[in-house]
Amino acid sequence: MDEKRRVAIIAGQLVVGGAERQLYLWLAHMDRNKIDPLVITLHPHHDDYWEKPIEDLGVPLIRVSKKTAKSMRLLEIVRILRQFKPDIIHGWHFFSSVYAGLAARFLGVPCIGGIRSQYLARSKSLAVTLVKNSCNAVVVNSHTAAIAYQMALRKTSQTIFTVPNAVLDHPMDSQNLREQFSLAYKLPMDSVWICSVGRMDPLKRFDVLLKMVDRLREEEAKFHVIIIGDGPEKVKMQHLVNSLKIDDHVSLLGEIPNAGYWMKAMDIFCFPSLSEGLPNAVMEAAAAGLPIVAWKLPFNEELLPDKRHAVLVEPENMEGMTSAVSRLIKSPDLRTQLGSSAQTHILEHFGLERYIQNLTMVYESVSKRNEGIE
Repeated sequence: MDEKRRVAIIAGQLVVGGAERQLYLWLAHMDRNKIDPLVITLHPHHDDYWEKPIEDLGVPLIRVSKKTAKSMRLLEIVRILRQFKPDIIHGWHFFSSVYAGLAARFLGVPCIGGIRSQYLARSKSLAVTLVKNSCNAVVVNSHTAAIAYQMALRKTSQTIFTVPNAVLDHPMDSQNLREQFSLAYKLPMDSVWICSVGRMDPLKRFDVLLKMVDRLREEEAKFHVIIIGDGPEKVKMQHLVNSLKIDDHVSLLGEIPNAGYWMKAMDIFCFPSLSEGLPNAVMEAAAAGLPIVAWKLPFNEELLPDKRHAVLVEPENMEGMTSAVSRLIKSPDLRTQLGSSAQTHILEHFGLERYIQNLTMVYESVSKRNEGIE
């Protein structure tokens, strides 16, 4: 971009999460000589984790409350944007892309939508239809989601950009981190720590991990499962822990901001989720050098395509996943081998510099098309 562009980014929320962290990385590393950003959040009054860090960057953050009528919320967004006079409107999350697209139509400026889930990409909902018809382009974070969305598009002129997430390496001493984490959460230092991270909703399938614990403890191995995350399924998962009587092998720690920072304290990362865009949790675990066990699904294969990088098991094969984790518990050498391979691959292919270059290219492309420049 030859001149500075005003970009309004509409975020559905700014809670602890992968999509929100990616937004922060973009705001923190974009070229502010070329981009003048404004962020609108549709989740005010909840003290969302990323609100203060974004404001500390010097980025204006405007909070728009939920209205009884969605049309009134849209009109408030249009009013704010009319004052800001954006050159591009970017809906960061999927549902905020609906507001972004409609506001862009009101103001006559180009719009970029965001889809961060394979499930949403192939959905036939009204919201997806609105995003297709009101946004000039859409950013997806995986080739899997791009293919699913392309199949759902049918005949439209909308452009799809694939911009994989970025991951950072935290050069921390693993033993020191482990001691800090053990002290903070009263965890057994002499056990193999099996970690998983994510929002506690049904598609993450943390119940699989807990049922696996019930099988693994029969082998009398020293292990402890650590689940980081919060959400609607947390109470249900705690009930499952209690009913299986596995509380001595499991810690449900709830939400921990910047969980990736602690990954090097762990020994194994197990990810039973069935639906993702490009899972940040897996990327952060790989960047920390952890051996990964997950389902053999496109979003995991896109990140770690070679069997040297991870153990990928056929979806919902409990025996296979349990066996893989059991092998890793018993073999420190195998853990080191898999973790090192995953780390090398992920840092080479999903670094921050490439992410910033890709998103910058998206903005440049949308701007040029709007100006009639090819």
